[in-house]
Amino acid sequence: MPESILNKYATNQISYYVEDMEAFARAHMALFGSGPFFYMDPMTQTITYKGEQVELTMATAFGQFGELQIELVQVLSEPNPYEELGRYGFHHFSNWVDDFDAALAHFDSLGYQPLFTMESGGGLRVAYIDLLADYGHYLEIHAPIKQVWDMFKKASEDWDGSDPWRKMGR
Repeated sequence: MPESILNKYATNQISYYVEDMEAFARAHMALFGSGPFFYMDPMTQTITYKGEQVELTMATAFGQFGELQIELVQVLSEPNPYEELGRYGFHHFSNWVDDFDAALAHFDSLGYQPLFTMESGGGLRVAYIDLLADYGHYLEIHAPIKQVWDMFKKASEDWDGSDPWRKMGR
């Protein structure tokens, strides 16, 4: 397979927009055996949504399902770009890109625009590409953050099912 802007790293995460992170995590664990899940306190970030700077407050949790990371997103503010989906459930998958600007230009050339973009406190640039009309979901792109992802994967190895809901940083 020839390497493209998106398949160098492959899809590394699927994300769900949820109403209750812990309840969803426990249900996902019961059905799929995923976990453990690590949650973070809610945080507020400035994002660019529909061309405007808005504050987005959300909580996230991360677990592991084999080689695939599972992200849970619970939004606690308005406007809420995750509501664009029209329901709770699968929201996006994530692919790492080495050149963020080139990836945005690639999608633009194909007629796809970001639903929203943001930059983390650490300088990580993130975009959610709007593929909803053609594919029924969004695509998150950002630079590789392998060290963090490896931490979740390592926690899942030899996990015995105990302590499935864990606060990040403890």
